[in-house]
Amino acid sequence: MICSIRFSLKFVLKIIVPVLILFVAATVSAQTLSGVVVDRNGAGIENASVVLLEGNFQRSKTKTDDQGRFAFSAIIGSRSRLAIAAEGFAPFERALKNDGVWDFTIILQPAVVAADVTVSVTRTETRLSETPASVVVLSRETLDSTAAQSIDDSLRQIAGFTLFRRSSSKTANPTTQGANLRGVSGSGASRAAVLFDGLSLNDAFGGWTYWSRVPQIAVEQAEMLRGGASSLYGTGGLSGAVNLVPIKTESDWTILNIRSSAGAQDTSDGSLFAAAERNGWAIDLAAETFQTGGYIPTAENERGLADARANSRHNNFIFTVERRFGIVQKNSPADAGGNDSTTGRIFARGNVFSERRDNGTRLTNNRTYFRQMAGGFDLSSGSFGTFQARAFIEAQVYDQTFSAVSADRNTETLVRLQRVPSQAFGSSLFWTRGIKAHTLTASFETREVRGFSDEIGYFGGRPTSASDSGGSERTYAFLIQDNWQPAKKLNLSFGVRVDSWKNFDAHSTIRTLATNAAAVARFADRNETAVSPRVAAIYQITDSLSAYGAYSRSFRAPTRNELYRGFRVGNVVTQANENLRAEQANTFEGGLSFTGLKRRLNVRGNVFVTEVTDPVVSVTLATTPTLITRQRQNAGETRTRGLEVDAEFAPRSDLKLSVSYLLADSRVTRFPSNPSLVGNFLPQIARQLLNFQFNYRPRSRFFIGIQSRISGGQFEDDVNSLRLNPYLTTDATAAYRAHRKIEIFVAAENIFNAGYDIALTPNRTVAAPAFVRVGMRLNLGQR
Repeated sequence: MICSIRFSLKFVLKIIVPVLILFVAATVSAQTLSGVVVDRNGAGIENASVVLLEGNFQRSKTKTDDQGRFAFSAIIGSRSRLAIAAEGFAPFERALKNDGVWDFTIILQPAVVAADVTVSVTRTETRLSETPASVVVLSRETLDSTAAQSIDDSLRQIAGFTLFRRSSSKTANPTTQGANLRGVSGSGASRAAVLFDGLSLNDAFGGWTYWSRVPQIAVEQAEMLRGGASSLYGTGGLSGAVNLVPIKTESDWTILNIRSSAGAQDTSDGSLFAAAERNGWAIDLAAETFQTGGYIPTAENERGLADARANSRHNNFIFTVERRFGIVQKNSPADAGGNDSTTGRIFARGNVFSERRDNGTRLTNNRTYFRQMAGGFDLSSGSFGTFQARAFIEAQVYDQTFSAVSADRNTETLVRLQRVPSQAFGSSLFWTRGIKAHTLTASFETREVRGFSDEIGYFGGRPTSASDSGGSERTYAFLIQDNWQPAKKLNLSFGVRVDSWKNFDAHSTIRTLATNAAAVARFADRNETAVSPRVAAIYQITDSLSAYGAYSRSFRAPTRNELYRGFRVGNVVTQANENLRAEQANTFEGGLSFTGLKRRLNVRGNVFVTEVTDPVVSVTLATTPTLITRQRQNAGETRTRGLEVDAEFAPRSDLKLSVSYLLADSRVTRFPSNPSLVGNFLPQIARQLLNFQFNYRPRSRFFIGIQSRISGGQFEDDVNSLRLNPYLTTDATAAYRAHRKIEIFVAAENIFNAGYDIALTPNRTVAAPAFVRVGMRLNLGQR
């Protein structure tokens, strides 16, 4: 009996088991499974984990190469599925069928949790979830998902980001393009520092921002810090900072991205970004050309023969060459292996930018020609920390014409020709190093600006006067900061910056052409100093909830434009004021951040109070039926109290909903020279702003995005007599990926044709009508 049992077991092992194996092998088949893993732009994703699963068991595993490709031999069963994971991207899974298709193109979606993003707007790279400040990040994918053609229009997704007069940089006069955050103040000069790769984009003479100086195609992500940022960036950082992070190449990368579109209002654009790295040498080129026929901004019921289209065209060219290097020094205690690795780069960059705009009437236009050379180095050493040095020199010529328009807007008379040449140069040295639980930072900066306003005045169509005014400013600044983590869940930040500047060689000359008589005024040299401290803390209460609080003092020095250049818009004349002092702001803020629903929901909210001393405001001096006269003045004190809420919800990896809300109560609280203004709302500031975004990108080749923006009413002027009505505007975009490297898109702005007010001068001007364009994105490079 025992022998019989042993014989049966031997029979099973030798005969039945092989037969079963052959049977199973007949039902499944060994195949070579291959494919490529790419991001939304079609670029290969390196080191992505590719796993073949059968039920709950792992059968095979590999990683993608530097081009995103993978391949391995596998047996495909009835329950086989492919799982892919890569840092910064949402996990991906798909079921496999034994249908003879074994080569795949897999597009990964970005990770859905914004808190995991690394930001550098705070001058040191930190995770967003560990940053004790109100910071919002727009990724490259988010920028591409909007209908906007310009950086400033893309940034409007963030509540509280505004330009002067609610207008877009596509058609607005450049002197109205200063960024303002949180409703702290409203004028053409920027109250936010705007940077691209460590260099300021704020105009050295006027403080406004040429948003088209940075092709959007060259931006990897946009970071916005809301709240006082002078402790990091000095003047201009009164209400925050915007950091545009450029696309960078890695070793042996080649990138070639092309964008082009055409649409309504005779609009067309084309941009290119090309970059390559070989053997430590890297170059990149960003170029853009844009033109639009624009629209007539004067309200239809007020138009006359003098009104014309507001249009613009510009060309931009940025070229960078750099040398990268790495050195390993042996016998150093910098690491456990006794080696101290030093890496760095040296670069040089040139930028040429030109634009021309017609400003809505037949005689008003402006031109800009800008050129800049910049260079520097980055050096990172395990023993000494990281050093960054930057130097630049730039020159600009800005031309502007001004006119007077009759009450019926049928006749127009030239009143002023203006040329504003300016030059600036500067340098900075930045250092940071981690020492145990501390990250120390220090920097030194210097800058000199020189600018003049040369004008010819006209009366009755004939030149009657010639004038020039202007001066120079020299600034020195020093910063020191410590980011300290005394406990695992607590981050503290302490920093202070001291800026000292001098206004010198300032003068004004007015010459009457009929008599050649001249009146000359020379202004005394002036020195000012601003101390900008910042103290902040963030504490992780639980794994999903954290709280932060911060105090900051910030400032903005008056620009050469505000001190020495007057201007006219419609029938409103604004005079310069050589006696302006720097604005000073104190900001208190605190908020909570919550991440939940398996990290698919991220909500950040905070309250803040900002008190500004000596804000520069255009104060009305006189009003007649044909002319309003204003002057820039330091208006005592203002206060802005507000609430910010930003939320992102991704119920699925292919669907994301975003909401951004701002409530800002901005009022004049003290004005000794004009008490009647106390209690008034600040001009150009809406009390409420609400933005909403919906993005849907299924695993198919389609994409749909919708963005809506709601703004409350606001006042044009300091006396609150000219009110701009609330508005709602909606944009939409749809895209189809015809190939993994080619995407065709349709973008529509203001699709419901909302004709909302953008200015009252006192004539009513309105926003651009509905606008549609069709375009193509090509991503031909390899990473």
